Amino acid sequence: MVEDPRATPEAPAAAPRVPRLGAASSGLVALLLAGALFAIPLLGFLIAPLGLLPVVHYQAGGAPGYRAWGPVAVLLGAAAAAGMASFAVPLLTAYVGVVVLPALSIEAWRRWRWSEGRWAGAAILSAAILAMAVIAAAAAPAPPKEAVAGWLRAAMADASDLYASWGVADGEVELALDAVERVASWLLPSVPVAYLVVILFWVRPRLALLGYGMAAGAFESFRNDDWLAAVFAAAGAGTLMLEGSPRWVAVNLLAAALILYFVQGLAMIRSHLARFIGRGWLVRWGVVLLCLQGPIPLLVAVLGLVDSFHPLRPRFEDGGTT
Repeated sequence: MVEDPRATPEAPAAAPRVPRLGAASSGLVALLLAGALFAIPLLGFLIAPLGLLPVVHYQAGGAPGYRAWGPVAVLLGAAAAAGMASFAVPLLTAYVGVVVLPALSIEAWRRWRWSEGRWAGAAILSAAILAMAVIAAAAAPAPPKEAVAGWLRAAMADASDLYASWGVADGEVELALDAVERVASWLLPSVPVAYLVVILFWVRPRLALLGYGMAAGAFESFRNDDWLAAVFAAAGAGTLMLEGSPRWVAVNLLAAALILYFVQGLAMIRSHLARFIGRGWLVRWGVVLLCLQGPIPLLVAVLGLVDSFHPLRPRFEDGGTT
């Protein structure tokens, strides 16, 4: 069949348009989703990051993001001051960590044209400082490490009764809980930091769809900013030489740096795997789950650190990815 040359060519399909909520709606929807952390056990960790999307999408239109999250934060702060701190303070902390801090970091990335490594590093180190400040304020006047250990002992006393009712031997429970207490009393602030890393790298490839002009590169090209090595060195020295609360701060800054180097190590590993088995979701999650086993995370972080000084990725001329 011969096509009619007078026929009008079909226009290309328009990109899907994501509806944008107003400021108040964006902030309240974000609060509702972030509250799933407390309302829905376990599943809430998957639902809460969705609260970031309406705020980020709102500020992508050019309006300042504080118009969306600011009134919510003020309302929660007022509720805490009015005697409802038992629910308002945890909810405000979760809202700031899951919604406000990531939204601010994305806006700074766009406004100041940061590299992806600088964006991730600034957001994660800010989250580490915020988490330590919240824990120190809750622990005052006691040192934060000792206070966290006390909180864990109280929580584990209830857990030991539960395990005993299941028939688990008391000795095994005590050994396991002692090991958890020793580690968690030092590294509790790093738990929300690791969670924020997951949120940031989940939203990163979706920023273009949400209306941002800066396009995130392929994950295998991700590199941390050079100044992270200075943070790593200073925090490592502080971990070895300091004592008490200053050492607690240094340990958690070191953990934050290692988490970022772990992400870079994953990117380096994926840059090699992409040459042979592609970039599908099975490859992504398979590599992540494998690298979370046993002592492998520390090895991956070391590889990420080495990659910052001596690139370990395949070269373009050898068929690799840039």
